[in-house]
Amino acid sequence: MSSSLIRPSGRARFGVFAEPIDTVNHTDFDLRTPMGRKAGALAKWLGFNQFEFLGGLGPDVAFGVAIANVRYAGTGFAYVQDRKTGTRTECSTTRPLGMGFDFVQTPETGTSRLTSGALRVEMTGEGGRRRLRAVGKNIDIDAIFEEGDMTPLRICTKAGATGWVYARKTAGHTVRGTLKWDGRTLDLEAADVLGHHDWSAGYMRRETFWNWGCLAGRLQDGRVVGMNVSCGVNETSFQENCFWVDGRLHRLPPVHFDYDLDDLHGQWRLTDEQGRIELEFTSEGAHGERIQGGIVASNFTQLLGHYTGWLVTDDDELVKVSELPGYAEWHYAKW
Repeated sequence: MSSSLIRPSGRARFGVFAEPIDTVNHTDFDLRTPMGRKAGALAKWLGFNQFEFLGGLGPDVAFGVAIANVRYAGTGFAYVQDRKTGTRTECSTTRPLGMGFDFVQTPETGTSRLTSGALRVEMTGEGGRRRLRAVGKNIDIDAIFEEGDMTPLRICTKAGATGWVYARKTAGHTVRGTLKWDGRTLDLEAADVLGHHDWSAGYMRRETFWNWGCLAGRLQDGRVVGMNVSCGVNETSFQENCFWVDGRLHRLPPVHFDYDLDDLHGQWRLTDEQGRIELEFTSEGAHGERIQGGIVASNFTQLLGHYTGWLVTDDDELVKVSELPGYAEWHYAKW
């Protein structure tokens, strides 16, 4: 049976969903102003934002590819970092009014595209896998992200007075395919690169801020661990913090991010009040963007590095993490 996020009444469904949300039918949403009036067609169009990210994390190399449409502008970036040497190759593009961007509203399937500018991207979901094609200056990625029996995190939370955000996330799955950059070619599966995926959309707060952390790697006993945590978004009544061990989902309580705002490349510490997470993040490099465009703005730093510490499963198992690759993010946006 097909499952839509917006009910026939025009209201969103909130919660954490075990079953797939097949369609994020945002055009059916009864958007209201904070004063209770129905929003017009232009306000509904301008208020809806969407982005998608696919990343690969390995012992020797890591990459990230993102596309976003915030109506006034569309942005995309791709980067590859050699974790041994610290060298980074990246490209990005910004297009007015989201021209050249085509997003699907089906989180489980379909293809979202960036078809113009300095970077071309396709992200396709089908049958428990994602295919990524990203081509830009000195970067060519053709990768398959295999979810297998992994349980995705699917969540919808309230945003501001009348909005909502839906997110579908996974971390720690096998990645197959090839990565080409700066004249080099890498077999992703042979290099033990593991993946992360984020599909997010909604009527977000006019001014939005979040911290985000993610890791994917192999434990000393060979099991695969992936993690997704955040602070500042997706926390109203329900929250997105979780990790996976060999595809099994374990929920986490709210997570505190401790860092020096004057030195984001310094040490980060992630903790919670229940003792379920204790991690330190060390930066190895970053992709950043700063845009000040009057009614819109973005201050964004995505750090790549590694995590050390521990996580505690739902069964009270202490999972020790030792220098596993991951991301940490500081992001302010005015949509």
